[in-house]
This record gives sequence, C-alpha cells and structure tokens, in this order.
Amino acid sequence: MLLADWIAVAVLAVALLLGLIAGFAGGLKFFTGGIFGIIISIIVCYFLYGVVSDWAFVNDLLVKLSGSVASGGNAFTDFLVNIHFEAVLLCIIMFVVVQILRIIIVKIIAGVLEINNTALKVINKLLGMVLMVAVAFMVGLIAFQIIYWVGGESAQQVSDAFNGSVLKLDWLYENNPLRSMVHYFSLA
Repeated sequence: MLLADWIAVAVLAVALLLGLIAGFAGGLKFFTGGIFGIIISIIVCYFLYGVVSDWAFVNDLLVKLSGSVASGGNAFTDFLVNIHFEAVLLCIIMFVVVQILRIIIVKIIAGVLEINNTALKVINKLLGMVLMVAVAFMVGLIAFQIIYWVGGESAQQVSDAFNGSVLKLDWLYENNPLRSMVHYFSLA
C-alpha cells in the first residue's frame, strides 16, 4: 500500500469515529447550520429556480409585476426592469422559504434521532458514520478537482503519487465525477 492509501485509511477512520461520536443528528445540525446552511440554501435555490419560475401562476405573477413597474416610466422603475427585479424578488422569496423548510426539516430529523431509544441511538450513530464518510469523500473529491485545476507539475506529482494505489485513488483522481459535473454546469 502507498502512503496515499494509508492516509485515506486514516481519514476514513477519523470520519467513522467523528460520525460515531456526533451521530447523524449532531452532524446534520453542524453541516446545515451557520454558513453551511446558507450555502446549502443557495445551492437548492439555484437548482429550483428554473422549476419554480416555469410554474404558470408564478410566471404570470412575475410578468404582471414587471409590467406594472415598467408602467412607472421613471429612471428608478426603468432600472428595476433592466435588472429583472422580479427574478431577484423570486430568488429572495425562495431563499427565505428554503431556509425555513431547512430549519424545520433538520429540527424534525434531529429530534426524532435524539429520542432516548436504543434502536434510534444505534441508527443515529450508524447514519452519523455514513454522513461523515460521505463528507470526507466529498472533501477529497473537491481537493482532487482543485489539484487538477492547478495542473502542471503539481498535478503530475499527485497523479504519480497515486499510481498503483490499492484503494484505486489513481482511478478516482483521473475519473473525478466533479470534473464532468463542473463541465456540464459550465455549458449550461
């Protein structure tokens, strides 16, 4: 096994231990609170905007709102129409709704999993371990993607260090799923 394999095993062990200690409820509270929660809400709004804006009643409402503001005929209303304030307003409303729903859903899930019941405690700990391993895996993929973007000699050294990995880190580095996702969203 390569040094990179041993590092990956150590990261996996730490993630499993953190998941066991924090549980799913604790991990969920941590990763959906504060700045992480805001980032998650922004990402959810980004993916939902196209769906919500295509709903007929929302689209009609946005067109009517834009038309009524455009009829103002002064510099300020012209500015609002030019920046598509109706789309900005929809995004703000969606963000507030997603934030409220995120808080409610996390409180319900955490409340259920923190019930003083042996079966739920075991489920909470197991799901916590899965969550922490998933987070560690995602952080690793993001690090691989950043190294790939940096390119040059650094990327080649990392690729060489992973070559022959028992855990197939070389394959994961070369076939990072984030690479195709980033490419897909850059074309959209």
